[in-house]
Amino acid sequence: MRSTKSPSWINGIRKALGYDPVPAPPHAFSIDARRLRHGQFVRDRHGFRLRNWRQAALPPDAFHSGLLGGPLRDPAAFTAIVGNLVQGLGIREASLVVPDAWLRVTFSEITDIPRQAEARDEVLRWKLRRLVPFRVDELRVGGAEVEPLPVQEEPRRMLLGFGVEQLLAQLEDAFAAHHVRIGRITSASLALLSAVEIPPSSGFSAVVQVESEGYTLIFARGGEPVLHRYKPFTGGMPEGSQVGFVTRDLKLTRNFLDEHFPGSALGPVLLLAPPEEEQNWMERLREGFGEGTPAVTPIDGRTLPGLRSEDPVAPPWREIAPMLGVVRQEVA
Repeated sequence: MRSTKSPSWINGIRKALGYDPVPAPPHAFSIDARRLRHGQFVRDRHGFRLRNWRQAALPPDAFHSGLLGGPLRDPAAFTAIVGNLVQGLGIREASLVVPDAWLRVTFSEITDIPRQAEARDEVLRWKLRRLVPFRVDELRVGGAEVEPLPVQEEPRRMLLGFGVEQLLAQLEDAFAAHHVRIGRITSASLALLSAVEIPPSSGFSAVVQVESEGYTLIFARGGEPVLHRYKPFTGGMPEGSQVGFVTRDLKLTRNFLDEHFPGSALGPVLLLAPPEEEQNWMERLREGFGEGTPAVTPIDGRTLPGLRSEDPVAPPWREIAPMLGVVRQEVA
């Protein structure tokens, strides 16, 4: 099923890379299978202030299960939860951050990109059919051109994003019912990449985000993803097996830099993981990336831009960072 809505999905992918000079609204929502959150951020000369923070628990079976997330079981009940959360806030536009499991990212080489929207959509879907084991006609698809690799067959390279159309449309409709337009949808990891402060001269950096369903690794250069890899933890993988799985996968992704960018150095390695898993993941990253890996730095106030909260009970960094990132996805 194809979207008949405005091309916010494509805009979301493009803005996630900072391409479109449209200011982001100060309101951001994030959602996962358990919780819906709202944050209002105000920018000033010191950085950002978190002016308002709200959250609402979702029923344990709010969504159908699926490899890319599933549609809502009760759209009307979810719409009511949204209404309670936004009541009195006066929000007209906002951005939405969804889990990486719901919004996947891949790359594709391409010869030419049509200018006409319908032709462009057909090309992106044709490319995606060759890359992913999903029914592409049921997905919402967007793309943005990124820097090509030094050695690739085609002259151009596209970052493709895709998610289940029915799920995304239901989320948009629930907010629209309360006069809130979701103008941008992005994944937690792409938003996180926009949230962190990485020195421009640091070359390649790695951002690792750990969720209960899996983990994401991004190699970036100049704030732009060069490699984006999401790996789910399937079948309730026990911790012992998970360690070996992660270590092998990290070694493979580290080889990507060596193969495509010989002699390149890996700069900052930033980690966002649950506090109880932070130390274990720091060890896995050091082992997986091998000798010469820079110190692994947990993401907190030191790696985020100046952020202050007007709420005496500030939420944890893990919840703030992606929402701050989607607000920062703007061009002055």
